[in-house]
Amino acid sequence: MAGNQKVTGTASSLPVGIILGVLTALLVTLMGSAVTAWLILGEKIGDSSVGYCSALITLLASAFGSEISWLRTKRLRLQVCLITGVAYYLLLLAMTAVFFGGIYLGMGMTAISVLCGCGTIALLGVRGGKRTKFKGMKKVYR
Repeated sequence: MAGNQKVTGTASSLPVGIILGVLTALLVTLMGSAVTAWLILGEKIGDSSVGYCSALITLLASAFGSEISWLRTKRLRLQVCLITGVAYYLLLLAMTAVFFGGIYLGMGMTAISVLCGCGTIALLGVRGGKRTKFKGMKKVYR
């Protein structure tokens, strides 16, 4: 039997939630890139750690974007998180094509990083049901 829940009307539609999630992921990517550039410019980290930083940035960006999109839609957690991750990855591919002339380097690592980020958020909501112990036959009372 379904529980009585109060309808608050705060959930948005799937496309709106996914678009907001992708925009959040893009904003986190830009902020992470700016922080990485600032650290390299200040010689806090070396040039060789750019790959590690970019993998971390895409992981965190896809996780934050998936979380925002799921919090906005409030339903279909696994599907919304994976669609947000795929849309974010396609946005990164499009940005590579536009800004870097279609030189696709390291896109496999980027895909794994994005999948891990959005998959983590998607799997956080998976809960096992309560398992009941087998109690045997019920006694018949007359």
